[in-house]
Amino acid sequence: MPKPPRFAKGRMYGTEISGVAWIDLLGYGAMLRPVRFNPSHASAQLAVHRLQEFHSIALKHVNRSLRALILNDGIAFVREMSPRSRTVTFDFVARVFAAFQAINEEDQSAGHPGARCIVAAGARLRTDEPMKLNPIKLASILTRHRQGAITCQQAIAEAFAYGPIAGGSVPLQANFAFTKAYLADASGSEAGLKGPRFFLDAAFCSSEPSWFDIGNRIKWEVEGMSAEFLELKSIDNVAAGASGHNHLRNAAEIARKLGIDFPGPRIPRRRHRQTIFDPS
Repeated sequence: MPKPPRFAKGRMYGTEISGVAWIDLLGYGAMLRPVRFNPSHASAQLAVHRLQEFHSIALKHVNRSLRALILNDGIAFVREMSPRSRTVTFDFVARVFAAFQAINEEDQSAGHPGARCIVAAGARLRTDEPMKLNPIKLASILTRHRQGAITCQQAIAEAFAYGPIAGGSVPLQANFAFTKAYLADASGSEAGLKGPRFFLDAAFCSSEPSWFDIGNRIKWEVEGMSAEFLELKSIDNVAAGASGHNHLRNAAEIARKLGIDFPGPRIPRRRHRQTIFDPS
């Protein structure tokens, strides 16, 4: 019988197992249709304020362990699962659930319908693509620094503030958990994924945890992709910690459940040599 693979801390593979949560504001487009999606219109200001509050609350829950990409009235939270620990799986789900609750509490208290959250598991192909800076802007910063027109601190601040002209959220590139979450959300009420609720991919769970309050189970399928989603109503964090999170799956176990070849080939660490700032 072959030995199970050993997973060293920090090792990178060509395929990773990712968790992605897609949170979508419900009914947002309907607020802007009467003004033909003109955000400067006086009647659009309620929608503008709603979007600003959504972004503000979501960003309060972002950190090194939970990254995010905001796209208009939707946000994708992403984290790679660990093949060595089920606690990482729990931490991801719990952090996203807390963000979802905060968003819904604020949105619904203002008289809006709230947001729906779809949390999916899947494979991510590691592309590790670099950002591309504007070469003209970069040359300007370097020239002015060499001439003494700006300090080192000013040059760094300006480079960060200006941002790249190409690139994106690397953890979401070639990420098929993101594909699954987005497509499931697009299916919406017709697929049974309706209302301001939190739907968790059952692939995260080896069995139903007693510390999850679970409502409906929804089977979802599109061509080439399927999942069973659990309607998660609440989490008992204390009981979850006491259990050692042993009803959840780590990355290797999720991969086996989904039929994904994991860990796949190991890839070397790469360093991008594009110079952002040269103080010489």
